Amino acid sequence: MAADNAPRSSFRSALLAAVTLAACTAELHRRPDRGPSQVATDGTQSTDGTMAPGPPAGTPPDEILEAEQGGRFGLAARMSKFEYQNSIQDVLGVELLPEELDARQGGIPDDTGDGVFKHLADNQTSVEQHALAYFQVAEAVAARTDLPALHEQMGICEVAGNACGGAFVQAVGRRLYRRPLDEREQTALLTVYQSGVSEGLDHASAARWTLTALLQTPQFLFRTENELQGTPLEARDLNGYELAARLAAFLWVSVPDEALLEVAADDSLLQDDVLETQLARMLADPKARRLTEVFAVDFSRARFSSYEGATDADRQALNESIIATFQDHFWEQGGGISDLFTTTRFVVNSTVAELLGVDVEGPGLEVVDVSALPHRVGLMSHPAMIAGMGDLAVGSFVNRGKYLMERLLCEHPIAFPADIATAIDEFNTMTAGLSERERAELRMERASCWNCHQQFEPLAFGFARFDGAGRYVGEIDADGKPLPLDGWVPTGEKDLPAYEDVASYMQILATNQVIQTCMTEHFLDFATSRISDFAGKSEAERVGAEYQLTPGSLTDMVRAVATSQLFRTILTSERTQQ
Repeated sequence: MAADNAPRSSFRSALLAAVTLAACTAELHRRPDRGPSQVATDGTQSTDGTMAPGPPAGTPPDEILEAEQGGRFGLAARMSKFEYQNSIQDVLGVELLPEELDARQGGIPDDTGDGVFKHLADNQTSVEQHALAYFQVAEAVAARTDLPALHEQMGICEVAGNACGGAFVQAVGRRLYRRPLDEREQTALLTVYQSGVSEGLDHASAARWTLTALLQTPQFLFRTENELQGTPLEARDLNGYELAARLAAFLWVSVPDEALLEVAADDSLLQDDVLETQLARMLADPKARRLTEVFAVDFSRARFSSYEGATDADRQALNESIIATFQDHFWEQGGGISDLFTTTRFVVNSTVAELLGVDVEGPGLEVVDVSALPHRVGLMSHPAMIAGMGDLAVGSFVNRGKYLMERLLCEHPIAFPADIATAIDEFNTMTAGLSERERAELRMERASCWNCHQQFEPLAFGFARFDGAGRYVGEIDADGKPLPLDGWVPTGEKDLPAYEDVASYMQILATNQVIQTCMTEHFLDFATSRISDFAGKSEAERVGAEYQLTPGSLTDMVRAVATSQLFRTILTSERTQQ
């Protein structure tokens, strides 16, 4: 034991140092003259409420260049927790334990960002707990990995020595790194293996040490692309491995499998027919359901529901129901993006059934038709979506409007000046006791308020008859005040589309081009791990127009995004190569 403890202690220190380096890698990949992308909502509004054409005021020059060149500069994207756990399961066959993914129990911290998908290339932070959790999880995963099965699967020998150690490093590293290791990477990891063997460990024990190191390296924890290759400030096609990594992260929320790496090796994946074949294969694989699972989780934010009396079990039940509804709509029913807004088919459990006011037979999931229920039309009227808006008892038009603005318009409100914070507090005090609609109508009379609130608040009017948990409360509130549902969708068009009830509201969402383009933008953002910017918005218009010429299925959306120029290219940095 004494012989094993000494190298193990130094090995722990080396690994912890390595993962601390990983936490800084994202910043090293940022261009020095460029901060995180600014959401393209800083534009000025004309007096008729339409957005001014062209790049919004304040758009960084790099973003305008990206749009003009049809690409984006490369940034390191740390894997989300979804991608991390899927990658480990797919390559090593190990399922992570709940506590390993729970930051409250010392597990991996939650992904940063608040919105549709976690944009980990643009907005990511690393804290001390990342380093410690990645280290602890790597050790635990390495210990639980069925090494004999892994060796057999990958054709690796199991005799202590450089031959088998090198084969282990190359084979396992290739899957985790999404590409073959270069000579320097092989040497570094083989040194870890050799240090174990020199201390008397057998091949399996040394391999577990090496696997622990592999799972903490920046090359695994981050997806990076070579932003220095090619002509400076011009778009270049991704190479086969880069494109394979993007495809796997997009469709499977994981790393490439062997079949994808094979067509990446000779760059044949860059050929349109090969790419189409791989897309069809990947979409037919059950792992493709992870894409819609992640969409449902982030699009709804049901897991963050904070309505009065909500428990962790309630949040879990809401999350389960909205995921199941997405999966049923896209995969079992073959539904498309637009009719997601008009569906009346929900998949519910007993918790969600109670919020809807319907009976189900047991605690499991059950399909229900909600067409006979008041104002239950489309996914947006699902209790999980409404609860995800973040209200307590009564739905706040401000909270709900901002939530809906991001999801339906792909915009964020213009930040209000700090000097009006006092005025906001005074307004809230003055209007205490008024209904949300009465408060909104008072804001309409104040230009200083409505110039901002008109961007998002009308989106919330149609949800006035639902409480914070998504229950239908009726046509009047607890004080006997009416709850009208009429409003409009602030799309930026000259003639803003108006609605009079939930059904007409959802029909606008299903047919309006601005809304459908936003849905395309969400998929582009997720596929490229980047937050919405001017380049993404420009490409979303092109890709969205192409998608709208198709039957409109999820498969059509995936193909439109995966074959787009923004997905298949990267802009080369102006920095000179070292």
